[in-house]
Amino acid sequence: MRTLLTSMSVVVPLFCSAVPTALAEGTLLTVSGAIGKTNREAFDPFFDGFLKFHDKTFEKAYSFDWEALAALPQKSVTVNADTEDWPRPLTMEGPLLKDVLTTAGAAGDTATLYALDGFGLEMSAEKMASREWVLAMKVGGEPLGIGGLGPLWLVYDTSGRKAPEEEERSWVWSVFHIEIE
Repeated sequence: MRTLLTSMSVVVPLFCSAVPTALAEGTLLTVSGAIGKTNREAFDPFFDGFLKFHDKTFEKAYSFDWEALAALPQKSVTVNADTEDWPRPLTMEGPLLKDVLTTAGAAGDTATLYALDGFGLEMSAEKMASREWVLAMKVGGEPLGIGGLGPLWLVYDTSGRKAPEEEERSWVWSVFHIEIE
């Protein structure tokens, strides 16, 4: 047993040192395209398997893990919708979309937010400026999980009013990638 543990203590660090740093730290969100800042390597077809599955490639990108998103100023919003399955007004918390894009040095006129299921919502600069869009990381103080509505959910404050279903359709959940053009 001691030999096995000793061998693992040598092999695991060697493997982890081969993994790009941004990926090893648990990236939740990747911003790519027309950005001025980068903190990770170009697209890697092996380590970026899920991005590859969605045909997303890039030469430069900015990645955010939980800590990086939580380090941005957080906005708490009350969100409610007039849809059949909306349970009640929900308190959500996360960074403003504009702060995330500023951190990545976004320089384009449009942002397309992609969900884990492949859904993409294209937002013009005007639409982004029309509201204080939040990339919610938590609902009711609890982190959004992958497999549910996380890692991030694009919403805005409805101040308790029930937003009509057509507005609710722009609240992309399970956001993992933003492409700037």
